[in-house]
Parts: sequence; C-alpha cells; structure tokens
Amino acid sequence: MFKKTLPAFIVICLLFFFVGMTLAQETAKEEKKVKYSYVGEAKCKICHKKDNTHPTWAETKHAKAWESLKPEDQKKEECTACHSTGKDADGVLLTGVQCEVCHGPGSEYRKKSIMENRELAIANGLLIPDEKTCLKCHNEKVPEEFRSKEPFDYAKMKTKGVHAIAAKEEVKKEAESK
Repeated sequence: MFKKTLPAFIVICLLFFFVGMTLAQETAKEEKKVKYSYVGEAKCKICHKKDNTHPTWAETKHAKAWESLKPEDQKKEECTACHSTGKDADGVLLTGVQCEVCHGPGSEYRKKSIMENRELAIANGLLIPDEKTCLKCHNEKVPEEFRSKEPFDYAKMKTKGVHAIAAKEEVKKEAESK
C-alpha cells in the first residue's frame, strides 16, 4: 500500500512546497514596499515653525485651498484632489494643500534625526518638489472659470514660492550659481 500512495504523497508535498514558495515571495514583495502615510501640517509645524517655513506657508492660497471651495465642491473628487492633501493613517482627510502634497507623506522622514540628513530623508520618502509636482494641479484640467488668467509659469512661481523664506533662499542660491 505504501508503494501505491508514495507518488501521490510526493505530488502533494511538491504542491504544498510550490504554493508555500509563492506565498513567501508575495509576502517578501509586500514587506519591501514601504508604506508612507500623511502626518499632517501640525506635525511639520513642530520643527518648521522656528525657521518660519510653516508660518509663511500658512498665509498662502495653498494653505487656504480647502476654504476656497464651496461646500458642495468639497464633496467632489475632482475638486478635493487638488484642494486637499489626502488622508492620514487614521483615514482623516487633511484639508488644504499641506506640506506633504509637495514633499511626500512624512511618516518615515519626519524625525529630526532623519531630516538632518537630506539623502536619508529622501530615502525615507521626502520628495524635492519640481515643476511636475506643481503641474499635477496647475494644469489645463482646472475648470476654466477657476483657471488663472495667465498660464502656469513654474519659473515665475518658484520665485514667489509657497513659503516666502524658502523662495528667497532658492532665488539667492540660483543667483550665486550663475
């Protein structure tokens, strides 16, 4: 009887082996994916209040983007996509165009020990915004009645900045490099 069941036993063992290997590979792939989550501007403010980045951002149209929407528009995905940041790990909608819209979800780079090292911060999800970042919202998809009279000009807007201190520093760096 053992001789008759041995081939079936081997087939079953091989089947379990291959299924197990497939599951292990999928689990390893999932573990390699780093899941960043939004933390909200209040967490960014802790450090960036002192350098005046947060206070100058708080005065911008980006910071007030949510309030610029009518209540009925706050329910429309085509409006909220550009007038809010996204949801934090608890599912709470972060309203307004907060820091992480441009700099990426901060859950993994927000610690001071990480932020002090630019490469480490980038490795942990910090994004350095560029023209493509802005064009996600400042584009031809904006309903005509809300579009700026002038086409979006990244170079011009960069000098204005999203927060005044950073913009002044950027213009100064560009002038020094010329």
